[in-house]
Amino acid sequence: GGISCLAVQGGLLASSLSSIPNSNKLRGTLVFVIAKIISYTTLGVLLGFFGNRLSISTQVQGWLQVAAGIYMLVTAANLLEIHPLFRYFVIQPPKWAYKLLKRESSREVTGPAVLGALTVLVPCGITQGMMIMAISSGNPISGGLILLAFTLGTSPLFFLLGITATQFMKRRAFLFISTALLIFIG
Repeated sequence: GGISCLAVQGGLLASSLSSIPNSNKLRGTLVFVIAKIISYTTLGVLLGFFGNRLSISTQVQGWLQVAAGIYMLVTAANLLEIHPLFRYFVIQPPKWAYKLLKRESSREVTGPAVLGALTVLVPCGITQGMMIMAISSGNPISGGLILLAFTLGTSPLFFLLGITATQFMKRRAFLFISTALLIFIG
């Protein structure tokens, strides 16, 4: 999941690090990753609480997983720019988030924290599957733990590649590898 998430959310990481001096990129990456873990865990708790209020049958859970798989394939088609139609199905942050991103991206500490927290507004396809699992758990603690475990699992990739994210995002091969993995998992 980390590679496909880095393909979708890596731009936020790269922009949060672009204005930071090289000596502080490690700290900026750490702040970004911690903010991402906190925001996703909080989202998992909320989704679990919401799922507790719903009674989701196993059949509905199955259909939600199928929908998440289809969404992953559509996201892959959008990343590969197969057709402009696919960009309409990709979740985009609201306009207020873009303004906040632009304002905060130049700040050395708060920039990475805000951008890391706002990654919940740009979920990758695999993350959406985890969100469905969090809702399906019907338990705020389980929902939080599901998304905590997922973001902890993707964090080493974000952390290790955070310093070189800008170079990776520029490479077309990275896009194809992450898209292939997204198609396979979808």
